Amino acid sequence: MMLPPTSRHAARPALPPLRTWQSACLQQALATLSPKHPHFLCQATPGAGKMRLAAELANELMARGDIDYVLYCGPTRAVVQAAIEALQTVTGKPMNGQLGAAGAGMTYQALPRRLDALKHLGQRHRVLLIWDESHHAAGHLGGEGPNQWGSTLMALERHMTFTLALSGTPWRTDGSCMPLLRYLEVADDAKDNAAGPGASEGVMTERVAPTSAAAQVLQPDFVYTLQDAIRDGVCRYPRVQLVDNREIELSSFHPRTGRQETHRYASIPQLLRHPAIDYGSLVRLDAPMQRLLALGTQQLNSLRQRDPQAAGLVVAADIEHAEAVTQQLEAEGHEVCLVTSRDRLAHVRLEAFRDGSTPWIVAVGMVAEGVDIPRLRVGCYLSHIRTEQHFRQVLGRIIRRQGEDDPDCYFYALNDTRLAQMARRLSDDLPQDLAKVSVNADASGPIGGHGASPPGDSPTTPHVPDTAAATTESPSDTNVAGRSVTVSMGAASAEGTISVAPDVAFSASFFERLIALRLTP
Repeated sequence: MMLPPTSRHAARPALPPLRTWQSACLQQALATLSPKHPHFLCQATPGAGKMRLAAELANELMARGDIDYVLYCGPTRAVVQAAIEALQTVTGKPMNGQLGAAGAGMTYQALPRRLDALKHLGQRHRVLLIWDESHHAAGHLGGEGPNQWGSTLMALERHMTFTLALSGTPWRTDGSCMPLLRYLEVADDAKDNAAGPGASEGVMTERVAPTSAAAQVLQPDFVYTLQDAIRDGVCRYPRVQLVDNREIELSSFHPRTGRQETHRYASIPQLLRHPAIDYGSLVRLDAPMQRLLALGTQQLNSLRQRDPQAAGLVVAADIEHAEAVTQQLEAEGHEVCLVTSRDRLAHVRLEAFRDGSTPWIVAVGMVAEGVDIPRLRVGCYLSHIRTEQHFRQVLGRIIRRQGEDDPDCYFYALNDTRLAQMARRLSDDLPQDLAKVSVNADASGPIGGHGASPPGDSPTTPHVPDTAAATTESPSDTNVAGRSVTVSMGAASAEGTISVAPDVAFSASFFERLIALRLTP
């Protein structure tokens, strides 16, 4: 018989009440978990509060005598530390892995070298294994077997009493499955209608290798979508703006012909058809970087007039790029917190930023997923990674609401065709009254699939004045494929970002070949 919540949690500090979805998921997990059904997958949108749910489940299982110990696994030290704190707060028990503790937390990287000790722990005690951001583990890689984290989890799982998997994006970009989870075979013509961008990417049923080429779709035990979270007031409405330019010049010195050639483009998708430039190089160039940051800082400055704690996140391509972004923001007079794996004090800086009022944080991967900083409301996506999973995880850092007065968040990315497709698909997860595709040539309006105004706003109200972007940036130099390349963006884009053309894959390939033939001596 379950104890009443008042008696069980009397010693706990005062906590906010569980959200409706958390209560529903908790009850379903408690009713589902058993020796016959030891695995439970909670798929809840980033920012919804999955770790609070996990901590409450651990507390209930301990209270009713089903488990003795909690083992948490997460992708980074920052995520693990936050999870340990949540578990300790909810259960009132130490979770630091030391003598007398009721649990421990570790990164996936640490699992393999501690596997034997953890197996021994599971043999002596009843353990709940919480594996967060579960998409990091692969159970099958196209015939190559699981990845290291997936194989470690499968070896460990047989010694665990229960496992709880958590993810806001429960699919893998490489198309492989995740271990320990249930997959349902569906017809090929039905898999595209399955829920979630990665629904068709699972290829293995629970603990069973695929026996045919039939498509398989992941079957979560509980699903809480972004649409649900926005309607419930749990997550902010994301305004995604893709930044472009109408006057782009690419000047390149051809190493074989010795000729200086200048090409002009009316959009970033057109520019990226040139073989001398690619998206990974474009995000590192000064001109597009400055324009993106200008829009982000303009919006953040506006938000901080009402909420001085509001902050912005820039996700960079690599450490050197993050340092360059930091220098750019600091040169414009902004205070910046830079956190990278190169800095031994990065986790200390991250904690200070979480509780402080510094307006900007710049990172590569440390804040990309799982990190809870609710005061983040502006995101600038300058990562070289163009996967839907990473795109949504970064967006998830800015959508968690703090109260009643922060209904919106703002996300800026370059108008790359693949990112535009991801942004449009995101609209499928918005409430129907907000899921409108707005194409607007004015930068003060949203672009690329999520421009609808939330209820109560006028659809003609400008979102981001573009005065900060009206200046002409200096040309940006880079070296791609052996060519010395200069890219400049004209002031014409002060008129606004342009619409995303419906590019066709073979058209881009055709133009690239045509240009390549033209440049060949």
